[in-house]
Amino acid sequence: MTDKLIYNKPITARNLLVFTIPVMVRMIFISLYSIVDGIVVSNYVGSVGLSAINIVYPVLNVSMAIAFMLATGGNAIIGKKLGEGKVHEANSFMTLIIIINVVLITVLAGAFLMFDEPIYRILGSDDMLLPYCVEYGTIIVLGGPVWVMQVLFQNFLITADRPKLSMGLSIGAGVLNIVLDLLFVGAFDWGLTGAAWASVAGMIVGGLIPIGVFVNKKNLLHFEKPVWVTREILKAMGNGSSEMVSNLASAITTALFNLQMMAIVGEKGVAAISAILYLQFIFVAVFFGFVSGIAPLVSYNYGARNRDNIKKLYGLALKIVLIFSVVMFALAEITTEFLVWVFASKDPILSELMVYGFRIIAISVLFTGVNVFASGFFTALNNGVISALISVLRTFVLEAGALILLPELFGIDGVWWALPAAEILASAVAVWMLIKYRKVYGY
Repeated sequence: MTDKLIYNKPITARNLLVFTIPVMVRMIFISLYSIVDGIVVSNYVGSVGLSAINIVYPVLNVSMAIAFMLATGGNAIIGKKLGEGKVHEANSFMTLIIIINVVLITVLAGAFLMFDEPIYRILGSDDMLLPYCVEYGTIIVLGGPVWVMQVLFQNFLITADRPKLSMGLSIGAGVLNIVLDLLFVGAFDWGLTGAAWASVAGMIVGGLIPIGVFVNKKNLLHFEKPVWVTREILKAMGNGSSEMVSNLASAITTALFNLQMMAIVGEKGVAAISAILYLQFIFVAVFFGFVSGIAPLVSYNYGARNRDNIKKLYGLALKIVLIFSVVMFALAEITTEFLVWVFASKDPILSELMVYGFRIIAISVLFTGVNVFASGFFTALNNGVISALISVLRTFVLEAGALILLPELFGIDGVWWALPAAEILASAVAVWMLIKYRKVYGY
């Protein structure tokens, strides 16, 4: 390794932001895959198509749960090995993780396609929405293996000290998705089929082009002969269990959102919560990107047993997260009406419902950053247990509980307040865990 690598640079706010900003931009563009589909479908197909996409979304969450588990959990081990100077072991393990992921997702995709209709009914579809769900879902599920490779490669590119390339690929994929959405859905009138193929095309850019990077032996991370190591695979699964739980919980809570809104408002309610969750993710994607960016640095210094650097990383990162939290919340509130107009300019009923709901749900952005940071920080320290505990509470126990309880007490307002309530309560646990383990890891 040379002095040009991020791992050998001083821990300063400037170096941290220069390294992580491309990762944050990458996450925003990744979020555009679903968001652009939603915007184009809402305006050209209607609220029925938007509702169908949101019903299919939990299926994607289940597929992505495995990818994120092994990508983030494996990345923590890879970064630690690099810090220990075990470069060959790091490359071998990366190759193994990729193979395992692709095989698992291919099998899972086959199962989804065999039982798609009953699955979509369980997730909230009725007879009217079902054909739309099958139309969109079939293509998206077929693209699952490529989507998984995109998740893996984007994470590994950061660890390989190539965040700008990761960002460039994500921007390219996002732009291609936008252009093809407008062409396939808007110009060719292909409906949800066009939206799905536009998304798959974007996945191909992020999932296949990086292969050319990792076949080059001159890069810090590259393909090497995989060696089966059961203990480290299990360790990676443990490390990344919080990310797996987050995605599985997201599948469940999205389904609960759909079921509650269908029962209270009907199809318009499902369309409203679909668009709001898309918009909310634009703002929280910044936190996921930032934490993904600092995670390899934390893992590397943990492997190198450099407590001073871990302490500096912790202090600077937490300050940046808190600043971003306030900025993102302010932006969300200021831009609410414009963002809603983009989704629902042709539907005044949907627009009114979304403006009211998004202003409440945006409050959650103030607390999401700390929760994501705490979970990702412990994952990077190879402590999957604490990371998973924070994620389970935040994305499943508290959010699902709030979605079941609050609507019973407050009707539709209970649906809107479920997410902020869960994030606020989870942040108390996250802060407590960060304080409790401070002496253990020396930050």
